[in-house]
Amino acid sequence: MDSYSISKRNADPILRLGMELGTSAKLQSMHDRHAEMLRSQKAATKELHGRLREDISSQTSNMRALEKHKFDSKGMFTDMQSRHQLPSSEQHRAVASTVQALQRASTDIAGLHAEREKFVKTTRDLQPQGGPAAGSMQAWFARYGEPKRQSDALDFQRSFVMKPRWCPHTRSFSNAQVLRRGHIIK
Repeated sequence: MDSYSISKRNADPILRLGMELGTSAKLQSMHDRHAEMLRSQKAATKELHGRLREDISSQTSNMRALEKHKFDSKGMFTDMQSRHQLPSSEQHRAVASTVQALQRASTDIAGLHAEREKFVKTTRDLQPQGGPAAGSMQAWFARYGEPKRQSDALDFQRSFVMKPRWCPHTRSFSNAQVLRRGHIIK
């Protein structure tokens, strides 16, 4: 993060709590490793899909050749040579290695996920549980500060407590305060 972002986050009371923990860098590095592992898994899957597509096409051509050979071999003086091609052991090894790479990536992702969950749990346990609980608005304002935007009589989007009205019968202001609801709440 640049200095401007850090200063803005430190100025905000809610975001400052996350900055004080100092765990965001480690979580970001875990997220980056997770994204890299997913990319490698995607590449291995794409490679496996290409290999399987080639194997399926060669298997289909082999099946057609065997069917044709079987039909042609019913005659008396037919050629016994088939155009069937045996699959190479190199293809089998390549598919097996790709599957093993996918399994390794899956176990690495699961291990990283477990490590991240453990880290988040320990940081949650280390957070201070004391301090004012935000069970009421006063506790919320004590913990996070007053809002910067205050409502006024000309702001129709926010609710506003109007000033007491003049009561002509008593020739004084009434004690009742009218709450004008804003358009956001309506």
